[in-house]
Amino acid sequence: MMALLVLLAGCGEAAVAPPAATTAASASPAPSPTTSATATTSPPTPTIAATSTSAPAIETETAQASSEFNLPPEWARGATIYQIFVRTFTPEGTIAAATARLPEIRDLGAEVVYLLPIHPIGAERRKGSLGSPYSVRDYRAIDPALGTADDFRAFVEQAHSLDLRVMLDLVANHSAWDNPLITEHPDWYMHNAAGEIVPPNADWTDVADLDYANADLRRYMIETSLYWVNEFGIDGFRADAAEQVPTDFWRAWREALKAANPELLLLSESDVPAMYRAGFEVAYDWNTQPAFTAALLNPKLTQRALAPIVAEQRRAGDQRWRMRYLENHDQERIASVPTPKVARRAAAAFLLTLPGLPLIYAGQEVGATERPSLFEPNTVNFARGDENLRAIYAELIKLRRENPALREGTLTPLSTDDQQFLLFERATAEQRVLVFINMQIKPEYAELGDLTEGRNLQTGETVDLSRGLSVEGYGYRLIEIP
Repeated sequence: MMALLVLLAGCGEAAVAPPAATTAASASPAPSPTTSATATTSPPTPTIAATSTSAPAIETETAQASSEFNLPPEWARGATIYQIFVRTFTPEGTIAAATARLPEIRDLGAEVVYLLPIHPIGAERRKGSLGSPYSVRDYRAIDPALGTADDFRAFVEQAHSLDLRVMLDLVANHSAWDNPLITEHPDWYMHNAAGEIVPPNADWTDVADLDYANADLRRYMIETSLYWVNEFGIDGFRADAAEQVPTDFWRAWREALKAANPELLLLSESDVPAMYRAGFEVAYDWNTQPAFTAALLNPKLTQRALAPIVAEQRRAGDQRWRMRYLENHDQERIASVPTPKVARRAAAAFLLTLPGLPLIYAGQEVGATERPSLFEPNTVNFARGDENLRAIYAELIKLRRENPALREGTLTPLSTDDQQFLLFERATAEQRVLVFINMQIKPEYAELGDLTEGRNLQTGETVDLSRGLSVEGYGYRLIEIP
């Protein structure tokens, strides 16, 4: 196997390959109050300069056997998720209007459409003029402001006709204060010493905390989930605040759902290992987004951007599937980070070349800078969006779908400390791809040891690598190598 050495342009010293990367990641952030709530065998790796970081330590965890992890359905492995907040997605803010735009999502290349909750929103103790969609007044109904059950059925049917899957947000931890369950089943809720129903925490005042010690509540939530699967044919759930619901409920929930449709995708918002043992196949990656954002603001922190992923691979191998994101409804827009506009293409390249399931929040692909409020009127302004950026997202998603190494391969960092670019390898047993992303405005150059030739995935052209590889400011190169 060839030796692969990575040099910073003008450095003059080869980066010596350590025996293994010493990595760590920042601690997981708590869920935002605004929410109210690759199992692939790779070839032997070459001698490389693996990333070494000194980020804050993460929890130490012994790697677990693959039998402890439920793999996502095959269709979902490496798939790109497109997140929609229906009332902000179009000027009309309706399911019918969103349905008309599904071909655009298909043309972008996404494979899953994930909807924030579409249920009636509570009025009692509401936050803002419209209230949060996570304050659910009726778990088995559509918010009349968004449309009807027939509208949603048409949405799912149109999505499926375009080879798109549909995933709903399940808010199992809490309900609105005016959800009829409160008066019909007060024993389904948590109470304080005075016997009063309480919110989950001091910030989520617009919702009431559900008590999963009650078997009837558990049965109701499982039946509710099955209702959306059986009546509308949805393809999966994203479980909001999943860590705050007992894991034994999620195990029973999974068993019932998989009996109805084994191909459902089950995604946990929470990121702790217990979520996988509870039956979820994919969980959020809360650590990579802040690490990458910090690197955008300060390119000297570039190598920390991959540290959370590398650390997790060391702890759990490649069995754990994550949903990766740079923004979502709980995060500020990545385009709002005060960096040159061209940095948005480096961000797109980073997100869409990582292992896992990348998530794009509607508007991210055209550089939207304003995060839609969960509580007030707002509409994403696609008309003023950056169509060149959208083309970059579409190209990267296409390459991800066409190349197994980018979709399901392992990740090995090749750049080293103090380098303000990311160079890493994605690999399966059949394919190896070098990913080179420049994280600063000036051009970068890397020498690639005895690699002599590769294929540029973006152009299809053969590339002479014997003299190294160059990339413009905030640019990227995806090179298939022998």
